[in-house]
Amino acid sequence: MMVMRMPVDSKTRYQFRRMLEDLAGKRGRGTELISVYITPDFELTKVIQQLRDEQGTASNIKSKTTRKNVISALERIVQFLRTYADAHRRPPSNGMAIFCGNVAGREDIADIQLYWVEPPEPITIRMYRCDQEFVLEPLREMLQVRETVGVLVLDRREATLATLRGKHVEIVRRLTSGVPGKHGKGGQSARRFERSIEIAAHEYAKRIAEATNEIFSQIPDLRAILVGGPGPTKDEFLKSELLHNEVKKKIAGVLDTGYTDEQGVKEVVNKSGEVLADLDILKEKSLVQRFMEELVAGKGLITYGELEIRHSLELGAVELLLISEDLRRSRALARCQACGHELRETVDDIKTYQKQLAGRACPSCGEIRLVLVESKDVVQELLELAERFGARVEFISTETEEGKQLRVAFKGLAAILRFRHAA
Repeated sequence: MMVMRMPVDSKTRYQFRRMLEDLAGKRGRGTELISVYITPDFELTKVIQQLRDEQGTASNIKSKTTRKNVISALERIVQFLRTYADAHRRPPSNGMAIFCGNVAGREDIADIQLYWVEPPEPITIRMYRCDQEFVLEPLREMLQVRETVGVLVLDRREATLATLRGKHVEIVRRLTSGVPGKHGKGGQSARRFERSIEIAAHEYAKRIAEATNEIFSQIPDLRAILVGGPGPTKDEFLKSELLHNEVKKKIAGVLDTGYTDEQGVKEVVNKSGEVLADLDILKEKSLVQRFMEELVAGKGLITYGELEIRHSLELGAVELLLISEDLRRSRALARCQACGHELRETVDDIKTYQKQLAGRACPSCGEIRLVLVESKDVVQELLELAERFGARVEFISTETEEGKQLRVAFKGLAAILRFRHAA
């Protein structure tokens, strides 16, 4: 059984991503791979009963092999949930996703495996599905979650502040203006009335600014702030200089919306994709460009190549490690069964390497008796070194020219150093 808890840093986020890739590679011979999504507020006893009902339905599957595998997988999930319920009673705070089925890929062998995930944000759908592959899209969406986005929508009547993390929107505060409407007949003069409107509008803007400064300055992983609303009120507010500089720097987009309540927040969220994607691209481009500038400067404050980076990490010299999201390599340890000589090599595909060893002579004794002893993911290994020696890690996509350059020219690995050191 495999479990992955909430990804909160580069290392665990990478593990989460690789786990999803591994699950995506599983295929059933028939519709025998089961995906179960459980929301945090749903009773586990009800889930267990539903799965028992599904066992009854599964008995009608025509294929004997598929029927047997589905019923076995359901029983495995039921037993797991019973054990979990005895210990915890309720699902985790964000719910859970369970994947189970025959992953052998052959009809003559049954290998029922169960995997379960505690996601990084609350699961909002309840799902049971039996298919030839696991349903992973809800978790893939969560994988994109890196930081919190602040949302402010306002007009002259009301303002709403919210946070967005992945697909999860939380309304934090609502304010109403108290600004008088249009001046009717009678009463005070138009000039005095306009002055009172100006004062009320300014006080309203001050209250919005105070709430915005207070709420968004206290979010440590605030990535950006998006401002929305109908008409010119939002633009006038941003020109008023009422926001703290650190908060104002985070404003990444100003969007037109028809509403200023929860519906207005949803409008901003729906329109936010392009703005936030641009932010990701800009961040990645700037990181790789910083590396290239240091490379051109020639001051010895960069390094690249797996062995060089490994050495720099072990010296505590790495400030920032850049890793291509597409990097997939393994560190292999092979041993000669004749003389005990060991080889440590980095390879692209561990299965291919293992086959090649079968016909390869030992460089020490010449015997063809090399065998694979162990292998480890290169990125995982480097992440552990970075964590141990306090280096910051950033993953770079290949969606930009800079990202492609990192992957091709530097084989997906580059580092900016804190200090120069001997090779």
